[in-house]
Amino acid sequence: MGSFALPLEARAWLRADAPEPVKRLTAIGAAASEVGLPLNLDAWDGYPAARDRLLRSALDADSNLLVLSGDSHNGWAFDLDLAGTPAGADFAVHSVTSPGLEAYTPGVAPAEVERALRARNPALKWADLQRRGYMALTLTRERAVGEWLSLDTVRTRSTKLAARHAMSVTRGANRFA
Repeated sequence: MGSFALPLEARAWLRADAPEPVKRLTAIGAAASEVGLPLNLDAWDGYPAARDRLLRSALDADSNLLVLSGDSHNGWAFDLDLAGTPAGADFAVHSVTSPGLEAYTPGVAPAEVERALRARNPALKWADLQRRGYMALTLTRERAVGEWLSLDTVRTRSTKLAARHAMSVTRGANRFA
């Protein structure tokens, strides 16, 4: 649900032999970003009026909004706001096996892409384009804690973890701590 624009330097991330559809989508995404549009117009930030209504409803209800998402195949943590007012937090989980954005940027260090994404998208508080895994979410009256659990491998049957990353939202803050 977080707003997501492609960094302008994304054009340089593609190899010369990248498939034409990938080159075309990257060019479109970078052009959209230049004029202030999101990367994916078929995601929440592509429907700004509906998104604003939902965030306004959450604020009016004093709801401590948490959004759980995962169709992008990467791990993300977004602060959600409405006109600068914190309205909630978006916990987005990796896929277990499917590749994500990093599949389109082979040869570019995932950490470099993550830095550029955070710089272009100030509400993006954390990103992981390197791993596959799942999330454990712990809810108490005072806090929501999301822990992204990254598998060591998806090539063989294993439950061994390679990494963990946790972030939390305190009740009433409507943003990541």
